[in-house]
Amino acid sequence: MYESNIYIKNYAEVKKYHGDMGVQLDKFDDAHNLKHDALARAQYKHWRAQQTGVPELLSVEDKRLLGL
Repeated sequence: MYESNIYIKNYAEVKKYHGDMGVQLDKFDDAHNLKHDALARAQYKHWRAQQTGVPELLSVEDKRLLGL
């Protein structure tokens, strides 16, 4: 699922950053000079939700972006 997602590929690095998931993603983006990518973030949250069993990680907007 989402094999090309940069956040999933770099999960260990993203997880090292302090803060909630949004802050972690912001810090990762800043460290790698990446622009905000709402779809990639939604994919990452969906992947994390499936890994952890916590569906609350996805917002209404994330679900809309993913077509869920």
